[in-house]
Amino acid sequence: MTLEQFCEEHDLAYPQDNREFVLRPASLDEVGLFYSEEKLDEALGTVGHLRMDFGHGEKEFWHTWWPHNEDRFNTPEFKEVLQRFVDDLRQTGLLKNLGAMDAYCWQHGGSITEDRRSYGYIAETENYRFCLRCTPFPGEYQGYLYCYDLCQQEMYRQEHPVVGRVTFASGEQQEFTDSKALLQAIREELPFRSTTGFRFETLTDDPEVKKAVDDILLDFAGEDNSRRTCNYGLTETGKQALRKAADPSIPHTYAWFVMADTNTPQEIIRQDLTLEEAIQIYQDSNTSEKRLGVIKDGIATVDFVHFQSGEQQFFTDHEKLESFRSDLVVAEAMERLYQQLNQPDIGIRMGEM
Repeated sequence: MTLEQFCEEHDLAYPQDNREFVLRPASLDEVGLFYSEEKLDEALGTVGHLRMDFGHGEKEFWHTWWPHNEDRFNTPEFKEVLQRFVDDLRQTGLLKNLGAMDAYCWQHGGSITEDRRSYGYIAETENYRFCLRCTPFPGEYQGYLYCYDLCQQEMYRQEHPVVGRVTFASGEQQEFTDSKALLQAIREELPFRSTTGFRFETLTDDPEVKKAVDDILLDFAGEDNSRRTCNYGLTETGKQALRKAADPSIPHTYAWFVMADTNTPQEIIRQDLTLEEAIQIYQDSNTSEKRLGVIKDGIATVDFVHFQSGEQQFFTDHEKLESFRSDLVVAEAMERLYQQLNQPDIGIRMGEM
């Protein structure tokens, strides 16, 4: 029975834990926090690490400080907290001597290596994370203490949001802030997923990244991805641009396009046209399927007219879409299209896409 269960059973107040530093055994997916990996220093807000040993008599305490991130996070506040943390472990026993460390590791577990020679323990304060790697054997450096600034970690996350995460059956986990690195990891690890237990999560809303992930998966299965990037939604920046496109009080750009043989191997797209150029190309095209539309401010797209199997159809979607319904330029263009393309020898049907 734990102390908490005993107190609950006997209707006693559970005593508060007033310790400043509380150690817990590390999990397998935290193993990387106990070793130096310079490329992750900025993301983790690594202040530095302390190397320790108990000397020849196994009861001394020798240590060397190794700065990270050019020592710029090693503030007076951090030094004060670090000193209290080490002093606390020296007094409570874990860093008192080699025997005390060996006993603590045997009692609390937390092995982070397969040979069970090294153990990992983590303590967190409001602003810092301390990761202590213990190797309780004579002739070794018995302790490595890695120190992380949690405020710096949070600032980095805000500036470099995580785009994806990969995991393995071993418990190993890695997060990516670089979309190219994420895609490369998926591409390299996917063929071995049955033996490594490789899994991934796409955490970004970026449509280009989401499409690229699907491209890799479908290519691995021997298929092509017929979906366009626009089918994967918009980023927050894209949503803001879409809202601006609906504002009639600011100037806008209009790039007209003509598509023929859509979604076929023969598909042709003519883009960045003026309205006059688009009308001429559309009229001159003799394909069985073609459409004419516009891209506004490089973000909002709508089709106006579609010809297929001898039937031409004018769409009215621009009257419902927020980016186009109050746009006088679009309204005038639609009127002009109807006048020039509404030929009596072509079957015409007004409707919606």
